Amino acid sequence: CDYCLGRQFSNLSTGTTNKNRGSTIKDFLALFYSTDITDNTVLMLQALSRADNKLAKNTLSRNNFEIENSEECYICQNTLTENSEEIIQKILPEIKNYEFQTFLIGTSLPKEFFEREKNLKEEFNVVQTEYLKQEFNRLIGGKIGELLSKETDFQSPEIVIEISPLTYSIVLKLKSLYIYGRYRKYIRTLPQTRWPCRKCKGRGCVECNHTGKKHQESVEELAEYEALKLTHGYKGVLHGAGREDIDALMLGTGRPFVLEIVEPKVRNMDLRELEKNTNQYGKGKIDVSEYRWSSKNELRDLKSSAERTVKKYKALITFKEPISEKKIKEIEEFFKNRPINQRTPQRVSHRRADLIRKKTAFSVQCSRINETHIEAIITCDGGCYVKELISGDNNRTKPSIAEVIGIEAKCKELDVIEIQDGFNEA
Repeated sequence: CDYCLGRQFSNLSTGTTNKNRGSTIKDFLALFYSTDITDNTVLMLQALSRADNKLAKNTLSRNNFEIENSEECYICQNTLTENSEEIIQKILPEIKNYEFQTFLIGTSLPKEFFEREKNLKEEFNVVQTEYLKQEFNRLIGGKIGELLSKETDFQSPEIVIEISPLTYSIVLKLKSLYIYGRYRKYIRTLPQTRWPCRKCKGRGCVECNHTGKKHQESVEELAEYEALKLTHGYKGVLHGAGREDIDALMLGTGRPFVLEIVEPKVRNMDLRELEKNTNQYGKGKIDVSEYRWSSKNELRDLKSSAERTVKKYKALITFKEPISEKKIKEIEEFFKNRPINQRTPQRVSHRRADLIRKKTAFSVQCSRINETHIEAIITCDGGCYVKELISGDNNRTKPSIAEVIGIEAKCKELDVIEIQDGFNEA
């Protein structure tokens, strides 16, 4: 066809289209072979006629030669000439309910198309060419962009429109939205993210009251609720800079996180309003702050930096026997920039690799509550298991507070009160 012929010479001239380039080449050949009608030139004109060239058909008709029916394009099987407009008309209603400014067309073609084009290039040593897929994407993308006043983005499009020209199937892939924020958590029964029922793996059973969840709410679900209402997204995913235990509070300025909204239909919203509505919905359980637009790159940075940050905890520690002031001072003196070796705790060994993690306890400041209880402010590396730093976890964490003073110790309550990082400055 004109498109596929012109594409073989696409790099030889600019300011025109492959279709015009191919049509011009055929017209030139038709004129050339029309100057002297012989058996050989008639064969060439009939070949051009089968390629749907009007000049060749007119010349054959005037000279009373048979005009052969147009044949399907050897390379694209007429998908460029016949299917493109139908595909565009099918795309338009598919994307009308989605809010976006940038897009990209992706095409899925049978491998036979590429093999035929490859064979042609090798046989005729064609090098100044564009690939069929590129032309189809450009052809469809150009018309869609023109009709909707949208821009093509090859790096990070808000919507990718994947098409199959032969079957007319269309698949839309929507870029996620990313919102940075910080959350505080005020109740001790709330996991950070969804927690599927272990028995049924989320399918629903008697044990979980057919909800598929071990815990009916999470920070993730409370944070996503209003965002999903606004964006009509498929789901929300909370990516935290680390995570606190389900029974720990998250206080202070909150934990940095990125909320990913998967497959959003609406992309523009007032983040201040979203923040306000989320806090109203999660009142008494969580609150969020510092909402701003984020990105997948920042999400990666946030996740990778979680264990490099310094965290401060408030722990209520109970001892098996009375603890003296001397022992309290021992704890404070010993845990000053103290290296800690932590083997994966027994309580999480079913879901964490069995490793020795090297952490640092920077300080422990103690306040007596009574003879068997103290409140400790513990500053340590991110990723440090603080409960085990207190108890020793059967010598899996060394040294521990229990080991240093020789008295069995247990963390009764734990709150995260500060996360030192630079994300709030971004």
